[in-house]
Amino acid sequence: MIRRPLIRSGKQHRRILQDMRGVCLTEVMISVAAGVVVLTAALNAFTLTQAHADKQQKDLSHQQDLRLGLEVFEQEVRLAVAHSTVTITPDEFQFSANISAHRTVTTGSVAPGQSVIAVKDGKGWSEGKTVFICGIQACEEHRLSRSGQQYQLALAEPVASLFPAGASVEVNNRVGYYAKRNENGPVKLMRIIDGGASVLIGDLEDLHFSYWDEHGHRTQQPSLVKRVVLTIESNRSLHKMVREVSLRS
Repeated sequence: MIRRPLIRSGKQHRRILQDMRGVCLTEVMISVAAGVVVLTAALNAFTLTQAHADKQQKDLSHQQDLRLGLEVFEQEVRLAVAHSTVTITPDEFQFSANISAHRTVTTGSVAPGQSVIAVKDGKGWSEGKTVFICGIQACEEHRLSRSGQQYQLALAEPVASLFPAGASVEVNNRVGYYAKRNENGPVKLMRIIDGGASVLIGDLEDLHFSYWDEHGHRTQQPSLVKRVVLTIESNRSLHKMVREVSLRS
């Protein structure tokens, strides 16, 4: 028996093509939707990972700022002596010290009324800085009228006493540390040198200073201070940080 080939009408043929086309489009749409879900999940995971990495980096940077800032604080406060302290409050500590380590000696005698003095080395001494000139019997405080030169310093006012050759001359910086508090914002530890202020450590929850005498008792008298304690609370640290510094005798 001879089988005749199955002949479909034009309408049947078009219906089959449409059905095939519809199935393929649905599969594509499902694949695209699944891909979007996977991509969204991957982007979310990347965003979370990046945010975690950024937080870790900020925390590490903050810890580094804390460490360096406290080292600067300790090094400079160690230069202070009891009679050089100016202000002692829970929010502020000010004192005088030769932070720049600029010191020299006179190479000739200095007579009363003299405003330019010969020194061993005055290079690098900035205009406007306060200096102390000390001989055997007296000390005087003066301000530089211009930047120091290799072998001389110019004073804004003439000296009032006689100073022999070999008298000591050194810079006296006004140094201060204080808490800068912003309403509903982080606390900053500020550092000020001769009137110029800068942020030493930022993004803190709180900080305060306390002062102790030679017997280990709290004191509010600048002349009795032997130890300064700085306590810091950081919103990026799991505990308080305390730095205790003894003043020079």
